Amino acid sequence: MKQLFGENKLIVQFMLFSLLGGMGMGISQIAITLYAVELGATPSQIGLIGGVQGIGLLLTVLPIGLLVDHLGPRKVFVFGALASALIYLLFPLARSSNALLSVVAVAGFFTAFRFIPMTSAFLDLVRRVGTKKAGWQRGSLSFGLVFLGPLCGSSISKYMGFSSTFYFVSASFILLVFGATVIFPESKPAGTTTLRDSLAGMKEFFKDRNILEASVAEALALATFSCFNAFIVVLAIRVFHFTTQIASLFVSFEGVIYIGTLFTLGRLLTKLGQRSFYLTGITLVVTGLSLFSCISHPAFLVAGTLLIGIGLGMFNLVNVTRVAQTNAGKGKSAAVFSMVTMLGAIIGPVIGGLAGELFGSGSVFLIFIPLYLAFALKLHFGGNRQHAVELLDETVENLV
Repeated sequence: MKQLFGENKLIVQFMLFSLLGGMGMGISQIAITLYAVELGATPSQIGLIGGVQGIGLLLTVLPIGLLVDHLGPRKVFVFGALASALIYLLFPLARSSNALLSVVAVAGFFTAFRFIPMTSAFLDLVRRVGTKKAGWQRGSLSFGLVFLGPLCGSSISKYMGFSSTFYFVSASFILLVFGATVIFPESKPAGTTTLRDSLAGMKEFFKDRNILEASVAEALALATFSCFNAFIVVLAIRVFHFTTQIASLFVSFEGVIYIGTLFTLGRLLTKLGQRSFYLTGITLVVTGLSLFSCISHPAFLVAGTLLIGIGLGMFNLVNVTRVAQTNAGKGKSAAVFSMVTMLGAIIGPVIGGLAGELFGSGSVFLIFIPLYLAFALKLHFGGNRQHAVELLDETVENLV
C-alpha cells in the first residue's frame, strides 16, 4: 500500500511537472510568433522561425539519449533547463526578424536536454506502475503546450509586454530545475549502452514498412500541426483583423480538440481498422485545410480548426499504434519515429511560409492537401503495404 501511494504521488508530480514544462513551451511559441509579427516578419521568415526551433532537437536527440544513459536524466535535464533559462533572457534583445531567428535557433539546441530526460524518466516509471497511466504525462504536457501556454502567452504579451513574457518563460525553466531534483532519479540508469551498441542494427528499421509508413504519416501530420501553430494566428490577425488574444484562441481550441481525440477515439480505431481510420482522418484534415482558404467568413476558420484537430489526433493514434505493434526493438523504433516526425515539424512551417510568400496567405495550408491525397492513394492502392496494415488490424482486434 505504501509503495502504491508513493507511485501514485510520483505520477501526480510528473503530471504537474509536465504541465509546467508544456505551458512554458506553449508560452514561448505563441510569444515568438506574436513578436515576429510585431517585428514585421514576412511569411517566409515566420515559417523559418517556426521551423528552426526543431532543428536543434533533430540534431541532438540521439546524442542526448546516449548522454542520459551515461549520466542519468537529472543531470542532463538540469543543465538543459538552466541553459534554456539563460538563453530566453536574450530574446528581448532581438530587435529584428533575423536576430529573433538566430536566438530561436540557439534555443532549439537545448530542447532535447529537457525533452529526452523527461521522457526517459517517465518511461522508467511506467515500467513499475503499468501502461494504463502511460498517457497521463503526454496529456499533461500537451494540455500545457497547446492550451494553457498560448492563453497565458497572449495575455502576458498584451498586458506586460514581450520582454516580461520571455522572462516568465525563463523563470519557468528555473522552477523545472527544482522539480527535476525531486522526481528524476539521481543515478544513471542500469544497462548503460555505448554508441556502437545503440547504432547496431539500425538498418533493419529502414526495411520495416510499418515503421517507415507510420513515421512518414506522422511527419506529415506534425508538419501540418506546426504550420497551423505558426500561421493560424497570422491569418486571423492579418486577414480577419482579430485581436492577438482571440487569434491565439485558435491554437488553444485546436489543441483541446487534438488532446480530446487522443483520449476518446481509441476504441473507434479498433472498430474501423487502421486503413479506414487513416482515410477518415485524411478526409477531415483535407476538408479543414480547404476551409482555411475560404476567407469570406471567420466561421470557416473555426470549422477548419475543429476538423484539423480531430483529423491530426486520429493520425497520431493510428501511427503510434502501428509502431507499437511492430516486433522491432521499441527503443530504436521510437528513435527513428521521433527523428522522422521531427523533420516534418521543421519542414512544415518552412514550406507553408514559402507558399504564402509566393502564392498568398491562403496557400499556406493548401500546399499540404496534395500530400494527404497522395498518401490516401498509396493506402488505397498500396498492395503489399495495404496487406501489412490489414494484418496489423487483425492483430489489434485479436488483442482486444
